[in-house]
Amino acid sequence: MSSIKTVQQEINRLLLQSKTNHHVTASEGGYYHDLCSVSDKTISLEEFYKDFPYHNPDFNSEYWQKQHQKFQELWKQNTI
Repeated sequence: MSSIKTVQQEINRLLLQSKTNHHVTASEGGYYHDLCSVSDKTISLEEFYKDFPYHNPDFNSEYWQKQHQKFQELWKQNTI
């Protein structure tokens, strides 16, 4: 079995998890919607994250590094 997950496998995992934990439906709704919007469900999650970087759980990714930088700059600003 491959360790690389596909979009379809992730959709299946969320559906299965939502049957035992109803909070998954609310907390992962946007993620699930974006997964379902992909036309080719056989692509890897890594490919999916290239189009939807905000769902990438890897906080060392370029997207999250840029977000972290933006937040740091905002916190440094003086407010009146």
